[in-house]
Amino acid sequence: MGRFLEFLGGTIVVGTLVLLGMTLVPASDVKTLVAALPWAFPAIAGGLLLIAFGAMVDHLAAIRSASERQADIFRQLLERRNTAKKE
Repeated sequence: MGRFLEFLGGTIVVGTLVLLGMTLVPASDVKTLVAALPWAFPAIAGGLLLIAFGAMVDHLAAIRSASERQADIFRQLLERRNTAKKE
């Protein structure tokens, strides 16, 4: 899920930059840039937020798998300790 969100965010950012470039090619003046910024800036910011959220989801998945491994290791240590005490 995280990789998909990162891909989707990157596609939005690149697509917006391409559309912005296509808008500025015929008349590359400041008025055209100012007119394009109200739709370009939020789209780029939204794409970057999707990329960041996708990265966060990936990190949380990695943390979860690491904590499950740590719980298994801790359980094995406790079992060894209990068997050593019984002997």
